[in-house]
Amino acid sequence: MSAIALSERIYPHLPVFLQNAACWNYGRREANIRFGKSFDSRLASLLNTERLSESEIRAYQDNQISQLISHAYENVPYYRELMTGLRLAPDDIRCVADLQKLPVLTKETVRQNFERLVSRKANVRDLVARHTSGTSGKALHFYSGKDAIAFQWAVWWRHRIHSGVNFDSWHANFTGKLAVPPGQTAPPYWRWNRPMRQALLNMHHLTPSKIRDVVDFLNNHDFTFYFGYPSIIHMLAVNAREAGLFLTSRPRVVFTGAEHVNEWQRRDIQEFTGATLTDHWGLSEGCGNASRCSDHVYHEDFEFGVLECVDPQPCGDGRVRGKIICTGFANPDFPFIRYDTGDTGTWETSELRCSCGNQSRALAGVEGRTEDYVITPEGARIMRFDYVFKDTVNVKEAQVVQERLGAIKMRIVKRAEYGILDERFIASEIKRWISPRLEINFEYVDEIERENSGKFKAVKSRLQPDQIGREALRSRELGEDQLSGGSGSRA
Repeated sequence: MSAIALSERIYPHLPVFLQNAACWNYGRREANIRFGKSFDSRLASLLNTERLSESEIRAYQDNQISQLISHAYENVPYYRELMTGLRLAPDDIRCVADLQKLPVLTKETVRQNFERLVSRKANVRDLVARHTSGTSGKALHFYSGKDAIAFQWAVWWRHRIHSGVNFDSWHANFTGKLAVPPGQTAPPYWRWNRPMRQALLNMHHLTPSKIRDVVDFLNNHDFTFYFGYPSIIHMLAVNAREAGLFLTSRPRVVFTGAEHVNEWQRRDIQEFTGATLTDHWGLSEGCGNASRCSDHVYHEDFEFGVLECVDPQPCGDGRVRGKIICTGFANPDFPFIRYDTGDTGTWETSELRCSCGNQSRALAGVEGRTEDYVITPEGARIMRFDYVFKDTVNVKEAQVVQERLGAIKMRIVKRAEYGILDERFIASEIKRWISPRLEINFEYVDEIERENSGKFKAVKSRLQPDQIGREALRSRELGEDQLSGGSGSRA
């Protein structure tokens, strides 16, 4: 068992003061990576380049593409073989428009060519092993250079600064990570990560029986902002409202990330917090980002990467809708070039002149997956199962289905290496991350059916209306009406 796995097993059994010490230690280590020696210079540069003109932005990105392709051809075996097979040389791809000469990079291609996507100029010992959350069972492992991580966090912090917060601001972080063990039955239902100036509150304790203690805690502290998954912050808002509870100490702004914000979630969160809700779209792979401005428009963070609109379809109002394909500039040690994000975006017209002054390409919205909730025996509404799948390399796809209260069905498409140990591991992770009282059944299928829209639904509820309850039913009925989403947070 690795040191990390061992510490995760020990942590739930520690007294609260030692858990806070562990959170402090984690925060210190993460801060050293996220806000390392290049963070300040990256942020300063980003604050300087954000006012470039449209022509200057185009020239900047064309230059970055030319450098990235030359580097990939010379130093990354996968791209060298790919371009050679297509009879392409670096001079054939010198600008954004030339990218379409290359095929789209899929998650499965990354999995199959993991070692060959590492730059030969990189020292693997200096890289940070990372993975996507794997909401649908498709966890993806890759490497990031430390400068790439600092660059990504600088992009996210530029967005925060524009929203009126600073590095001295304390905030509440709503997470699915097990900061507070799910089995804890008395407060405090929060832990402190003081190096990052945050209180950690995980989704397992935002339940009806514990919500009063949580709201009292929030009211007794002056948090400048909240950050977290919209589904988790929405759980807080709904359960507090049903209990007749209100915030007297309100945040100035709520930042959401990692999943798409539905309109019904936005409305409930803003009503409960009284704060501005903002977000930005991005992904763990760190190859593209778009931040929402004060006019509620997403602007491409052009310094970080290129967002292509592939298979565009006209919307009838001058806008176009298509797949979002990303090429990142930040991580030459493991480059993602024309990477399929799995999301769909709606691009604004080229004539748009946003009053915020940003002249980078703009998106009206981003569409991702719309998920249902699983209702646990404890009364929590859980949309996020990504922590369960972070290490399930033998799962090709997975879907969580709830047909009756107290139980779920795991529908899994297996890889050839999948076995009984994988099944036991998934069951134990659900007990650990989601609910120790939840009954788990497995069903193995050749494929997961897509919805009528063609989208994959990782969490699906088949509960009857009288089982769900008024608020959860409303969430399901309104679930298709969504706005957008994002990823990211110095938190």
